[in-house]
Amino acid sequence: MIILDGKKLSEFGLICQPGHEHPMTPIFENLSLAIPGKDGLYVFGTEIRERLITLPLTLIEIDRVIRQQRLREFAAFLVDVYGKPRMIKLVFDYSPDKYYMVKCSEQMIPELLKSTGSFALPFTAYDPYAYSVVYADEVTWGSDVITFQSSYKLGHPGSAGTINITGPKTLDIYLDGLAIKPVVEISGSATSLSLSVNGYTINLPAFSNASWVIDCEKYTVLKNGSSEFGAVSLRDFILLPGNNPVQVAGSNINVTMRIKVRDKYI
Repeated sequence: MIILDGKKLSEFGLICQPGHEHPMTPIFENLSLAIPGKDGLYVFGTEIRERLITLPLTLIEIDRVIRQQRLREFAAFLVDVYGKPRMIKLVFDYSPDKYYMVKCSEQMIPELLKSTGSFALPFTAYDPYAYSVVYADEVTWGSDVITFQSSYKLGHPGSAGTINITGPKTLDIYLDGLAIKPVVEISGSATSLSLSVNGYTINLPAFSNASWVIDCEKYTVLKNGSSEFGAVSLRDFILLPGNNPVQVAGSNINVTMRIKVRDKYI
């Protein structure tokens, strides 16, 4: 079963045929250089490109008019109000705890027979990674979203959620997947405040009754909804697989903090 933006293919009258393409990895592009007089190639890194997913779909409908209407309805679902392909959340039933953000990337030409219409649906995940359907601090026992079909194992330590902090403290953030840059949400007051983990640090200036949203992936800093990137000392702030003890320090601290992150998978 394939789910697109919360909708099953059956809601469009579609069936996914055997043989869909769901690559184990994105496209890798090895960067190399041939040096005269030296055997082989000099390799100086690898670029991770997009992931291509192809779904062979069939619509069974004897009435040709109704069949064409359904095909057009599905095509309209794949695009925005201007007719351009839009981002869609894709979930496979054999991996219900993960999703891709994909976009229809090529023209679709259905093969129209007497009672069926078959076509290949080409999706491209320009962000090639799969992400958890919940945030790391939402992986809890009794969750209605995380079930025994999920890849999370019993004994998963979980992560700190929204916490009130009035002094130096350590927040444990556990990652199940790949390294990732989190979003840090802070509300309250402090004369000085810093967060440190894995050799990376974020330093904030004095603030009073303010709300901060620091997106370490996009390198954006918002204070009370306005950009304040220059006020914060931020280069990289990366969480690694396993437990990440985030050290919170400063003076006159009275804040509420949440470190938001979704597990990311190859």
